[in-house]
This record gives sequence, C-alpha cells and structure tokens, in this order.
Amino acid sequence: MKEIEDLERVLDTMIEDYRKLKKENRELWSKIKQLNERILSLEKEKEQLEKTLEYHKRSLNTLVEKIQRFLSFAADQEMVQDEEESEH
Repeated sequence: MKEIEDLERVLDTMIEDYRKLKKENRELWSKIKQLNERILSLEKEKEQLEKTLEYHKRSLNTLVEKIQRFLSFAADQEMVQDEEESEH
C-alpha cells in the first residue's frame, strides 16, 4: 500500500508541476505577444519619425537653396548699384 500512496503523491506532484508550468507558459507567451506588439508599434513609430525627418530635411534644403539664391541675387544687385554709383 505504501508504494501506491508514494506513487499517488509523485503523480499529484507531477500534475501540480504540470499545471504550474502550463500557467507559466501561458504567461510567458502572453508577454511575448505583448513585446511583439510593442516592437511593431515602435517600428511604425520609427518609420513615421524617419519620414518626418526626411520631410524636414528636404524643407531645410529648399530653404537653404532659396536663401543662397537670395544672397546671390542681393550680391548681384549690390554690384549693379556699385557700378551705377561709380558711373555717376
């Protein structure tokens, strides 16, 4: 009889361990799912930030080009005015 009781205890322990491991497994898979969703969210956010950065970079480049053209035009105008003044 003692062997049967020992066997029952071992089986009960194994069943309880299995339940605990199954619960832990579910929790870990849930965490993995959450982390994967977070990764996807961060990747989308990164992509959006990269697009925004590229947009601002193009805008700044356009602005710099306009400023350079303006300065070039202003310098040309000064040269014309200097020539006109020296002719008078």
